[in-house]
Amino acid sequence: MKRDRRPQEPESLIETLRIERTNLSQAEFAVHCGVPLRTYQRWIAGETEAKLTPRQWKALMQILQLQVGDIPDDFGPVEPE
Repeated sequence: MKRDRRPQEPESLIETLRIERTNLSQAEFAVHCGVPLRTYQRWIAGETEAKLTPRQWKALMQILQLQVGDIPDDFGPVEPE
């Protein structure tokens, strides 16, 4: 799979975790989680709410090394304080 070499600005907490904890591109991450790339991109842009199956949750949590309490409440863009 071709790796996206463009700089990727973190747009959301889940995107920040992907960048910090993996060497996976968005496309690779989406494949490993079992979701289409465009769906993942919609989540991090705040266009749609993430609705994962139990299998997808397990994959996402394993890849990002998350515990249940570490999961962001929202996958969309971080709101400025």
